[in-house]
Amino acid sequence: MQGINPTGLGGSSLDVEGLVDQLVTAEGAPARNRLDRQEVETQSSISAFGIFRGALSDFQTSLEGLRSSQDFNKISTVSSDEEKITLVANNEAQAGAYSVEVEQLAQSHRLTSKAFNSELEAIGTGNLSFQFGRVDSNSGQFISNNQATIKNIKISDENNSLLGIAQVINQADFGIRASIINDGKGHRLALSTEATGEINSLRLVVTDQDGRMNDATGLSRLSYDPTQPNTMNMIETARAQDAVVLLDGIRINNASNTISEAVKGISIDINALTDKPVLLTAEFDVAAVQESIQFFVASYNEIVNTIQSVSGLDPETGVSGPLAGDSSVRGLAEQIRRVIGASFNGVNEDHGSLASIGIETERNGSLVVNEGKLRTAIEDELQQVTKLFSRAGATSDPLIRYVSADEDARMGTHDITITQLARKGTYIGRDIGQNDSFTVPAGENALVLRVDGVTSSKVTIPAAVYASGALLAEALQGQINKDEVFRREDVSVSVSYVAGQMVITSNRLGGQSRVDVISADNSIKDLGIDPAEGIAGENIAGRIGRFGAEAQGQILTGMGDAQGIKIEVIGGKEGNRGNVSFSMGVAEQLSKTLDRYIGNQGVLQTRSEGLNRRIEDINQQREQLARRLETSEKRLMKQFSSLDATLGKMRSTSNFLSSRLAALPGARESNN
Repeated sequence: MQGINPTGLGGSSLDVEGLVDQLVTAEGAPARNRLDRQEVETQSSISAFGIFRGALSDFQTSLEGLRSSQDFNKISTVSSDEEKITLVANNEAQAGAYSVEVEQLAQSHRLTSKAFNSELEAIGTGNLSFQFGRVDSNSGQFISNNQATIKNIKISDENNSLLGIAQVINQADFGIRASIINDGKGHRLALSTEATGEINSLRLVVTDQDGRMNDATGLSRLSYDPTQPNTMNMIETARAQDAVVLLDGIRINNASNTISEAVKGISIDINALTDKPVLLTAEFDVAAVQESIQFFVASYNEIVNTIQSVSGLDPETGVSGPLAGDSSVRGLAEQIRRVIGASFNGVNEDHGSLASIGIETERNGSLVVNEGKLRTAIEDELQQVTKLFSRAGATSDPLIRYVSADEDARMGTHDITITQLARKGTYIGRDIGQNDSFTVPAGENALVLRVDGVTSSKVTIPAAVYASGALLAEALQGQINKDEVFRREDVSVSVSYVAGQMVITSNRLGGQSRVDVISADNSIKDLGIDPAEGIAGENIAGRIGRFGAEAQGQILTGMGDAQGIKIEVIGGKEGNRGNVSFSMGVAEQLSKTLDRYIGNQGVLQTRSEGLNRRIEDINQQREQLARRLETSEKRLMKQFSSLDATLGKMRSTSNFLSSRLAALPGARESNN
């Protein structure tokens, strides 16, 4: 023991070291035992909380497949000929069966130049203008693709060979692939559009540096303008065409071989022509939904067992779990039981509880599933089953869509009343009468618009003779919607020619919708489009529930008892429009409850941090005890050393006196 002197330094036979060691050990034993017990109990609780938190995390994972209403719309698909046609369904799809015949596959546009002696042969300089669109069969005019932009590529002495032109086209990366083909008779420039479909046909307008645009020399040899037959110097090797299919007898033209707009939520991929109808089926997958619910039940029963093991009484040993009596565990268990037994009568007519769809609670707190009853509920009342589990909203009017609900929104069903439908902002041009054709001359033919508060750059109408007001409106709409500012700000318009007037309408609904003409060249004014303000759009107006609603475009947001519930009115009329119901289902409520417990700032995290601090406190108490015992040891050592020295002196005195007494005359005689 540090600081103890060797035994018997004072001359006595007293075991100072042993006595001090025993006294110090005896003094510290109660405190050490208490701290050891506290550490074992605390470590046991920390371990139990870790197990409990992991089990809760696994349970929360099992809820993810039931929290969203979209998780319940599970569709399986089958094609009678997978090699020719495949079917993909998303969570917006509805069950159905479709007969499909493929008459024509979509293909890209391919052009090839005439043969040149070498891929390095100089062709000419100037500008190549690549334009995407289609040729109108009636007027012969080129109708631009509103979703594509014109790409101009300058050809100089540095890149005026076939190889140089191919490289600069590919580097520009604008939807055209270029390559050089040697067919044995010479080298040819081959161009193909990446996108398929008639609307992606290519027009290649050449501005030749030699000033001759339509001859067979210089850069003009690469021209291809189907509206000008004398400028088609490239050879068309494959025309751009749409896919043509018969869907349940209805002919559909589609720019690509993936048809995704014909049936909501379903994408049809065509790979080959068909010689007979291919049957496509999309069926609601009852088994998948039932499996998700049964997985939830199994996970719930596991968490019930975990709660029992960490906080309950073992019936065999009579020993309570390490978290017995813990308020956080007890509180969570109570909240989980409350959610499982919650009533949903306010949003469901037939299925107001889990018990109503065959999920019963046993005496020990676990759940048991009546599979037949559950399957029947899923098949007959899927929407109500969805509301029992997920965060879901539904409307009774098909032209009103539930959008979302705030975190604080309350469950319930609320009537909907529409007092005013949303309207779009519109500009109506001056009446110029009913004309058979319209001429837009070259030169000053531009206008500037402000749509939904966004001002365009100069929009130029292609110079041409338009055979009808509809074709002119189509061209004007295409040019406006291709404006870079509008595309960047996601602004667009629709243009129509109605009773001698050009009508430009914003594609946005609501009070922010507006179309104004800021400036217009004279040739544009001749079309009746003068600088002027348009008519502003109007927001929708109405009520959700008993109170009014905030309006923005087509969106209404509830107030009062319907606070935070959002709906979108797609169409229909003014007046009473049915109702909207909102539900926070079992899976959604349980997940949010678990977030409060196992999140980074959750209750269990706080409890675990508190237990870890307790371990730190125990260690600090041990250090304090060690310092106190060290002080006590020094004090006892000093006292016993002094006692040892005193005893040694007393023994020495005793020996001295004994020897002196023995030397006295009387003492010798008495000894004799």
